[in-house]
Amino acid sequence: MKVKSLSIKDFNQFKDFELDLTYPAGHAKAGLPLDKVCIIGQSGTGKTSLLNKLATKPQIKYLSTNNLNVVKPLGFIDFEDTNLGISTKLYDNGYIGENFLKLKYQPPIMIEANAGSKDLGRNLEYWNDIIKEIVTFREQEIQKKLEIAELITTNQERLQEELANFNEWQKNIPNPLKDLADNFLDKILCKFNLRVRQSLDFKKKEDIETIKIETLEGKEVPNNLLSTGTKQVILTTLPLYAQKPQGKIILFDEPERSLYPDIQTLIVDFYINLTTDCQFFFATHSPLIASCFEPWEIVELKFKPDGTVYRELYYDAERGNHVDNYTIDPRYLRWDSILTRLFDLDKDSNEARTRKLMELASLRSKLEKSNGKISTEEKQKLYAQFEKLAELLDWEYDAKN
Repeated sequence: MKVKSLSIKDFNQFKDFELDLTYPAGHAKAGLPLDKVCIIGQSGTGKTSLLNKLATKPQIKYLSTNNLNVVKPLGFIDFEDTNLGISTKLYDNGYIGENFLKLKYQPPIMIEANAGSKDLGRNLEYWNDIIKEIVTFREQEIQKKLEIAELITTNQERLQEELANFNEWQKNIPNPLKDLADNFLDKILCKFNLRVRQSLDFKKKEDIETIKIETLEGKEVPNNLLSTGTKQVILTTLPLYAQKPQGKIILFDEPERSLYPDIQTLIVDFYINLTTDCQFFFATHSPLIASCFEPWEIVELKFKPDGTVYRELYYDAERGNHVDNYTIDPRYLRWDSILTRLFDLDKDSNEARTRKLMELASLRSKLEKSNGKISTEEKQKLYAQFEKLAELLDWEYDAKN
């Protein structure tokens, strides 16, 4: 189930707002709902409001002709399940359209933006269920190992048989901690030089009731010493591990929180690859996050003069929404170009850089006009200043000219 379109008549800063969330003509998936969407825009344009709108809870009340005038729905979310070949609407006020129940609607998963500010522990959603699964497995594993250890001194004949049974048990019963590590967290934690500790360090009862993190060299990192970025990744991944969503809508607000730029360029694909046939919505301020999206997947919100918002189109409306008509593709832009073309930064540098660029231009002019007019020593001094300043400004130049 995915969102195909959105119509908002009056919600916060959205007035008569229409949003097409399908692939454009000329695309291999033309007309189908987008698999992922990136929402960008100035603070206050309503990125989080859009996520909240998509998280609207339905009422089990059909919107029929009889109650249409009473409820007066002003907008809707248009859902589609391509596997079932069914489309239906969720109207404002939570009323549902025809076929809604056939769609087997699943509430969206909302991932908090400030997850990294929390600590790993029992007060977190999903934590108890995940830990319960891990503890159950560990208790069974410990019990079986104790039984095998006892046989070492009491019954050598049964020992080999029980070892074989234990190996078979390990093959048939999935280890939830190994699954969490190998298939979820370690895929990104390795970028932090970290991983989930899978070996059982059983010194006290609490050792089997938590998830431990260690360096790639095997040194444990206490939970209270984990960086905000590390906790951000862990606590935004746990809901996906716990639910293992299929065909759901997943809403992420500011996935870049506390993450270094190199991780930001990886995080979108990381989350998507943890799920099956889900539709993702990311609200972000990060040009690095935006660079992971095709241009038709970008929803850029801008203010109108009256304070309401509209979607900035990246194609000529007169030529139509076709893949060949897009003039911006964030995947192909330099980081500075993304800032100026997508995020509307009207300057390519700050004032300090501008002043130094002018100083560099002045030095270059002096060098070009210096032939025969200044001493070799003075020319070398000017060139040394030029070379140092060019390096500071990351300015490429031809040393021979």
